[in-house]
Amino acid sequence: MTDTRPEVARRYRELLLARSGEERLRIGCSMHATAQALVRASVLARNPLASAADLRRALFLRFYSHEFDADTRDRIATWLGRDEPAPSGRPRRAALNWDDLEMALTSNAGEWTCYLDLRGGEVLMVPIDRFGDDDDWPSEEEIDARLAAGHLVQIEPLGSRVEYGWMTDFAASVGDARLRDRLEVALDGRGAFRWFKDVLLGQPAERERWFAFRDERLHEAAREWLAEHDIEPTTAPRSRPRSGDQQSRSEIS
Repeated sequence: MTDTRPEVARRYRELLLARSGEERLRIGCSMHATAQALVRASVLARNPLASAADLRRALFLRFYSHEFDADTRDRIATWLGRDEPAPSGRPRRAALNWDDLEMALTSNAGEWTCYLDLRGGEVLMVPIDRFGDDDDWPSEEEIDARLAAGHLVQIEPLGSRVEYGWMTDFAASVGDARLRDRLEVALDGRGAFRWFKDVLLGQPAERERWFAFRDERLHEAAREWLAEHDIEPTTAPRSRPRSGDQQSRSEIS
């Protein structure tokens, strides 16, 4: 069923066919990547703690389940939805780049898929709208092989709800009643991240206190993520000096 007028659909087809084969392929890849990002976002909206296995299963059911009979579909979905095997023995050790790990934890799941490479402690951030063989990122087959070998661990972003919770906790800690009220008003409604930042721009002392507060919460979230995945860091997070041009994703949203 479609509500597109036939002449509009015909004109749209003509415009697509006027493009080169490479351009049509890129458009198709981009549309597919966008559709995947929407499915991921909808799963995470319902369950912010959804695992990588939950996301794999949801993507399969949304895009490919109609290609299989019921029994085969259920077997594939069960296999894709299985939890990663728990590591045995001693915790895995890695010399982490904490800044990169924390950036991945606060990344946008609709734009990036992030992995921690246990061999060097580096974070691999792969764009969702990658086009395949003509980019510089590892292929999906390479990533799957490195995941299966235990070299990579997928990093699930915390989500905006977690960061919003940090802001509400900070606002409640502000001693100045007038400023506290302004922050609470800023957090009530659309554009909360932007309004929160704008209120603090004129309050340099409280702004620096917010940076320190957020860093502490982010370090704690990173440690919890490492413990959950049985990873022992061999490096410590460093304190980051702040300046006007150093802003996190949540601060400029």
